[in-house]
Amino acid sequence: MPPALSVSEPIVGGPVSSRLRNTLGYTAFAIVVVVLAALLLTMTGPERVLYEHNARRGQSGTVDDVYVISPLRDEVTIGTASVNVVTDLAEMDGNLAATLTRTPAGAGLGKGIWVLEAEETSPTPVLLNGDEVASGAEVADGDVITVGGSDVIFDGGRTGIPGGLDWWEAGKLSHTYASPKILVEAFPVVLRAFPVSLVAVLMSFALAIPGGLMLAFMKMAKTPWTRVPATLYVDFIRGTPIFLQILIVFFGLTLLPWWQTLVTTFPVINAKGLFGVDNSMWIRALVVLSFNSAAYLAEIFRAGIQSISKGQMEAARSLGMTTTAAMTFVIIPQTVRRILPTMMSEFILLFKDTALFAAVGMGEMVMRAREVASSTFNVSPYLLAAGFYLVITIPLGRFVQQLENRLARSEGGGEATFEKSTEDNMAAVAAKKAAAEAAALQRDALQGREQR
Repeated sequence: MPPALSVSEPIVGGPVSSRLRNTLGYTAFAIVVVVLAALLLTMTGPERVLYEHNARRGQSGTVDDVYVISPLRDEVTIGTASVNVVTDLAEMDGNLAATLTRTPAGAGLGKGIWVLEAEETSPTPVLLNGDEVASGAEVADGDVITVGGSDVIFDGGRTGIPGGLDWWEAGKLSHTYASPKILVEAFPVVLRAFPVSLVAVLMSFALAIPGGLMLAFMKMAKTPWTRVPATLYVDFIRGTPIFLQILIVFFGLTLLPWWQTLVTTFPVINAKGLFGVDNSMWIRALVVLSFNSAAYLAEIFRAGIQSISKGQMEAARSLGMTTTAAMTFVIIPQTVRRILPTMMSEFILLFKDTALFAAVGMGEMVMRAREVASSTFNVSPYLLAAGFYLVITIPLGRFVQQLENRLARSEGGGEATFEKSTEDNMAAVAAKKAAAEAAALQRDALQGREQR
């Protein structure tokens, strides 16, 4: 019978096989990356049409634009309205001026030829490189098509990374939801609105903390004169949608006589304030967010305070401390330590709720993204706004997880989980291993005593 291997003896070939598998995996990944990079750097993008048109609503002057031809499209129309390339600077009698047709049809991914057909609906003839268009004239890279005095340039496609971006732009789904051109256009607009959302949640949360603490003490009071109003307020706020509360405050507050008197006395309320937003908007937004968050924080504070052992208060009172001093220096510090992860989660939820102010005209991120989306008929700006929210929510979410893990370990729990960091899991595994080794040593010692 062959001798059994001890646990401490390594299995021959195990580590070598693991290293070999890792090496093969990394090599295959590197080959794929190199091939994709070579294709990206050498590929030629789809054809494009470069033109100029009037600026969109809310802007002035003219802007240069690009129409990327989809490989699935075999016909491109040029004119002033109801066409693919809208040259609204052209002087025309009709909407359609010229048509580009790919031959053979369906050669979008091959080497098709584009043919120009003039419709002659403008006072001046359609020109190709300064000459009148002959029937069935072929269009090459760099050719200039003049329609009603406005020039349109045909481009045969860019190479390298710009060409790859053009292929992405040419896709219907990718263009609709993540157009690089529109994302670049919307970025400065949404970026200017980012501080509005961030400052709104920071100021309102700072106001909600003392309000929530006060409501928590009122709910825990023995006298019904303070406990009942606080309970009714918290139940109402927590039981109704915040969007409904926004509508009540934004449209109902301005109808109250005392608010109208306040605006008349202090006209600065209706003036432009921080980041170009009206002071009236700021006041109503802070009222909604702080009053809403205070109700949720009240329950968080109450649960945290009641989770502290009553012996803590009794010990503090036995040392001569008053109830207020014991609550301030003994109970509250322990409570904050326990409820901090939950408070951070409430902050994240409140930050996301700022998007609802787009419905009442406050210039935060979602509203600015909607303005760009409505002018471009594209939803890419909404994806950009989502990215700005994730910049705040994801790091804060990870921070909350770390706080919860540390709190669990300090409270005597804290098993290794996938939500914890790598260091936490390694420490937990090492602790389990040490405990198992200690138990084995103790068992061996007991067995030795029994044999003696």
